[in-house]
Amino acid sequence: MVIYMPGETKPKRFIYPTRGVCPPEIHFNVNNGRLEEIRFVGGGCPGNAQLVARLLDGKPVAEALECLVGIDCRNGTSCPDQLAAAVTAAQNGRLTPAESFRVQADVSDRCRIGLVSEIAGNPAVLEKLIKHMRDSGMEACYCLGNLTGDSAQNKDLIQTIRKHKILAIQGANDWRYAQGHEKMSLPPLEQKERDWLLRLPQVLSFQIRRKKGMVFYGDYIQGLPDYSDFEPFALEMNMVCGLTSFMQDETVLPALEAMIPQFHVDIIIFGQQNTWGHWHIAGKDFISLGPARDTNGLSWGRLEVADEKIRFKIMRAE
Repeated sequence: MVIYMPGETKPKRFIYPTRGVCPPEIHFNVNNGRLEEIRFVGGGCPGNAQLVARLLDGKPVAEALECLVGIDCRNGTSCPDQLAAAVTAAQNGRLTPAESFRVQADVSDRCRIGLVSEIAGNPAVLEKLIKHMRDSGMEACYCLGNLTGDSAQNKDLIQTIRKHKILAIQGANDWRYAQGHEKMSLPPLEQKERDWLLRLPQVLSFQIRRKKGMVFYGDYIQGLPDYSDFEPFALEMNMVCGLTSFMQDETVLPALEAMIPQFHVDIIIFGQQNTWGHWHIAGKDFISLGPARDTNGLSWGRLEVADEKIRFKIMRAE
């Protein structure tokens, strides 16, 4: 069975959840019957994984499978064997192509949420903000991307997020760093940190007092491989990023109002503009987050519902 329909040439991207091996995921493309961009994500031996990926890049699927099937490492399988299982599942239609962006749901119905953006690789700033949020009675903290920055402490920042079990989404800078595109002057992230950044969701959905919301960073998501306008929350992102230029173009607000009945959520929160803002339009709330640290000190956003209305306030931690 072939993976592409007749005449179809667009590559298909797959994410395969592994079993019995160290990396929890294998990412790969199939392009006209050939394997491309293979990446073992989240663990294992990065050297061996990169070698396998380089040797198989561009090979026909059938030829690659001959090399991969039946290799044993432990638990009756191996990373190459799991790649063989992934490719076979894609061929047989049991593995569907990956969504163009990742969505994670916070399943708890929240009352008060703390919001922060542009940590930029500063774990001390995040620690202070987390403490201030918790002292203020916040039930959850959402980090809206660009967790990393031009900083020698990006690794420590990632450890801080994981230690506090903060819900974080990927920003444009995090996406670049996940691909290994870091500044030469900075200490490079290890493969495990790049893999952690790669596996972050680009969109977080949530519920606060029966109102549904979403958070995302910005328009880099629209440039991700195979971005689709038909996936959940794509309409909200397209309207905020493309139509309104992050709510900066008021002349298009009537057009925005016309599209709002098709939205999945009541609250749309974004971080790319690095400015604070709150707009209430046709029953929906649009919120822009400023940076975690600016000339006014440390800041975060307080989100809650009172009298069935969204309340948003900028909080100063210093």
